[in-house]
Amino acid sequence: NVDSDQTVVDLWETHTFGIDGMTCDKCVKTITKAIKQVNGVKDVSVDREDATATVTFDTTKADMPAVHDAVLAAGYRPTATVER
Repeated sequence: NVDSDQTVVDLWETHTFGIDGMTCDKCVKTITKAIKQVNGVKDVSVDREDATATVTFDTTKADMPAVHDAVLAAGYRPTATVER
């Protein structure tokens, strides 16, 4: 018998990473929109002052390389993961 609640919880991961090139609120909106378009992404929070993005995604559908690719495609550069 599988405990379905536990299985669902384990599918979600949240990561915070830096982003180079953000200069204004429009940048924040562009990056947020780009990351939200990645299949499996549940939540995105972009902080212009800290130059970071925090993303929560379903690990069965998305991964960090996919998120980084979306940021690159939007014209910005993802940097190292930030552990909080």
